[in-house]
Amino acid sequence: MKKLAIFGTGGFAKELLDLALDQGYTEICFLEREVQRNQTLLGFPVRPESELTSFMNMDFVIGIADSVIRKKIYEFYPHLNYPNLVHSQASLGYGISDTLKRTKGVVIAAGARITNSCQFGNFVIISFNSTIGHDCKIDSYVSIMPGVNVSGCVQLETGVYIGTNATILPGNLEKPKMLGKYSIIGAGAVVLKNTLAFTTYIGAPAKELKK
Repeated sequence: MKKLAIFGTGGFAKELLDLALDQGYTEICFLEREVQRNQTLLGFPVRPESELTSFMNMDFVIGIADSVIRKKIYEFYPHLNYPNLVHSQASLGYGISDTLKRTKGVVIAAGARITNSCQFGNFVIISFNSTIGHDCKIDSYVSIMPGVNVSGCVQLETGVYIGTNATILPGNLEKPKMLGKYSIIGAGAVVLKNTLAFTTYIGAPAKELKK
């Protein structure tokens, strides 16, 4: 029997339920810090994080799209087992499955398409119907939301968040397009140039959002 605990009870956590069922998990629960008595979500139990010590032979997945929070949860619970969850309807190019064997906590949703010659860090999210072009490097805690198109030769540094339906135009092998760590790309944005770390970009073409 495959067992899985999902951190969180928000929308992304609920979406991960479908992925968990696709991957053959039969005993599933959600985790929250504060839980009401007999609380459930979509018919599955919600259990308090305080009970983690009693969870035996379970896998865990962090069902939170926010890159910073995802990192904090892992750093608080680094001893847990975080397998990669790749939906059966995702498309992986040549060599990607072997590349993912060196990572953990990666989530790839249904309809995602990844070509070849890509590298991945840990706890990456690639959501529904997103595409990743050739020779991309996706560092840890990157969040790629539904319908995103990342062209070839792009490097997404740690914690980058790309909103729904955004497009990242390509770099090249000698000079990859660089998205700085923890930069945020707004929904529908079209990124033509490199982005700065810890900066938000919106629009088409994408421009820095002034503070």
